[in-house]
Amino acid sequence: MVGLPSITNASGSFISGSYGGKNYKLYVPSHYDSSKNYPLYVMLHGCTQDATQFSTGTKMNALSEEKGFLVLYPEQSASSNANKCWNWFETGHQSRGSGEPSVIAGMVQSIKTDYSIKDDQVYVAGLSAGAAMSVIMGATYPDVFSGIGVGAGLEYKAATSMTEAFTAMSSGGANPIQRGRDAYKAMASRAKPLKIIVFHGTSDYTVNKVNGDQVISQWAVTNSLAATGTEGWLDDQADSTQNLQVPSGKSYTVYDYKAQDNQVWMKKVNILNMGHAWSGGNSQGSYTDPQGPDASRMMWEFFQSEVEPPGDIPVTTATPAGGSYKDSVSVELKSNKTGTTYYTTDGSEPTIHSTNYSQPLTLTENTTLKFFSIDNDGNVESVKTETYIIKTDGDPTGETIIPSIGSEDGFVGKYTADGKSNATIKVGDKGMYNTDTYRGILSFDTSSITEPIESAKIRLYTKAKQGTISLLHLDIKTGVFGSNSTIEQTDYANLATQSTINSFSPVEGEYMEIDIPVNSLSKINLNGPTQFRLKADTTAGFSANFIEFYGGESDDYVPILIINNSN
Repeated sequence: MVGLPSITNASGSFISGSYGGKNYKLYVPSHYDSSKNYPLYVMLHGCTQDATQFSTGTKMNALSEEKGFLVLYPEQSASSNANKCWNWFETGHQSRGSGEPSVIAGMVQSIKTDYSIKDDQVYVAGLSAGAAMSVIMGATYPDVFSGIGVGAGLEYKAATSMTEAFTAMSSGGANPIQRGRDAYKAMASRAKPLKIIVFHGTSDYTVNKVNGDQVISQWAVTNSLAATGTEGWLDDQADSTQNLQVPSGKSYTVYDYKAQDNQVWMKKVNILNMGHAWSGGNSQGSYTDPQGPDASRMMWEFFQSEVEPPGDIPVTTATPAGGSYKDSVSVELKSNKTGTTYYTTDGSEPTIHSTNYSQPLTLTENTTLKFFSIDNDGNVESVKTETYIIKTDGDPTGETIIPSIGSEDGFVGKYTADGKSNATIKVGDKGMYNTDTYRGILSFDTSSITEPIESAKIRLYTKAKQGTISLLHLDIKTGVFGSNSTIEQTDYANLATQSTINSFSPVEGEYMEIDIPVNSLSKINLNGPTQFRLKADTTAGFSANFIEFYGGESDDYVPILIINNSN
């Protein structure tokens, strides 16, 4: 008879439970006292593992007994993933309030209801797929977690399909700078900097170690934006490095990353010649390397080291928001914190030397308003932009600005396995010697346009780019591709009203504008929706070539259709 793995030096209770259709195990140390509050560690296992294996392999229960904290082990079901992987690469499991993140967060809340947990000492860590999901948990539930442990994991949204997942695992995800911004957007109003610790083996051929580097780069951006509203507060260049060795074990290097507050917010541990494993784990578990440094203990020590959170960042809003207005508009800038607001009206980036806001602004011509605030404690928010279009009776022409519909924007892959998504507008190929894998869909409600249309153009804000795109092509559809306005598999190949109405090379910069040719203006639907499809010319090769644009889900970078009409 094969014996079950033992729980070394852990004499507390190992309780089984379920929440949201998933099982879990909870370790409660033997000296737990309900009159006291304890930290909680959430441990997400890797593919093919379960809660018992992961608890044994990480030795986290024994550490819990020694240090005094509770450990929650959510368990992926075979019905949700045949290999029991957390579905970190699917868009339905990358956002707050949906999929696996919502179940894990709900599970945490359930434990907090039944046990005495310190709200500011809840941490999430994982191995491989579990590590990738721990990164997602930090981005989507920063109000729940204060630190993230990443063992052989990947950056936020390193992939948005299973095909992309394999590419990311072998050669890294998309631009970590942009992914850092995406994670900050996912944090929304709950944004705060989180402590990050990464472990990766230099001989990991399942998840290449470049992914560990990308996790650091991504969180440097996310934490900077969360702390100050701007990038640069924390970077991905180590401030100190230590070369160490486990006695009779593996050599490893520890990198510390300090922010401008001179505190270590991130730590990376590269273990020489270690493969895909939990460093310093128990060989009775799966995917462990007992010869590496003790990842569980190092996480505990790092998370328990004190850092003072930066002050709250001011948030300034413009009322009314940008849009089209007749003759003039009075705009008020209001911050939620006492301080100074700076602004420009010529489209240039404002600084502390720009004009101080003191009273509502009266705008009588087309204006790009940019602004930010600094509160009395010195906290600085990021620059915000609003565009105002002013129409007058005396003008022979006026502009109508139509934002895209976020729930209908996105991309669709050539084959079902290539996926589809509303999270981004993606055009290009997935690599592996494929071309034209992804086509982007833009959807606009054009029923309010006044005839006749003199000219029209689409403005797209670039989100990320990889490889080489030689040409982009634009199709137009009077109505919608497929059977309805949402993203469908048939959108990829469904006939357009006019194909390739414009072909152009991508341009560098924050956004690009695509002219709608005069002979295509009549195809804009004045009685309902109009959709556009983007295609790309790429060169076949192993590496992916694609460009991503923001969809209508982003208030700051929403695609817009700009119509010039005659009155």
